[in-house]
Amino acid sequence: MARQMIPAFVLPATLYFSLSPHVGVLLALMVAASVPVFDSLIRILRGRAQNGMALMFLPMTAIGVGLAALLHSPVFILAKGGVTTVLMGLAFGFSAIVGRPLTRTMALHLSSDHHDIRRKLAERWHQPMTTSVFCSLSVAWGVFMLAMGGQQIFLAISASPGLVMLVEPPVHAVGTILVIVCSVLYVRRVQRLHPEIALLPSRAAVPA
Repeated sequence: MARQMIPAFVLPATLYFSLSPHVGVLLALMVAASVPVFDSLIRILRGRAQNGMALMFLPMTAIGVGLAALLHSPVFILAKGGVTTVLMGLAFGFSAIVGRPLTRTMALHLSSDHHDIRRKLAERWHQPMTTSVFCSLSVAWGVFMLAMGGQQIFLAISASPGLVMLVEPPVHAVGTILVIVCSVLYVRRVQRLHPEIALLPSRAAVPA
């Protein structure tokens, strides 16, 4: 997950600071915000499965860029990530309540680009104990996304575009990586108590 999300943190800021002196703030933000679109197009051309995380941001990206172009205000582009993150936080929490955790869906999409591997994982992870673990993870990720989304919206409204593009990627990246680490530690602890859930790969015993 970290490997697939790092480009989403690094590329927008790189594009913005490279383009803004030449094309202006608004157009540079539009290009930077379109990174998920470019990623989806490249995957289509290469015949690879779509990145589930990137697809979640596409509708809000289109709305944010459209409103920014119509009203000539960069706030809509800067705030679209925060709004999307808040909506995702609510969706993660709701998915845990109904017993269909989005963390399981996300894990399947990020595990591999091959449909056969995803299908085998889905069959292995479709059991009550595994669902309970994924529900707990969905609650934790939902709380994190609500907090992160609120921070993003506040920063987008109160700070300059340059400051937002400079501060937001590292803050979001560090927060995401910390939650990933905590998630892995939690799953590892549960898996030690219940080896049958097999969410994390285990090392094979080396014969003496």
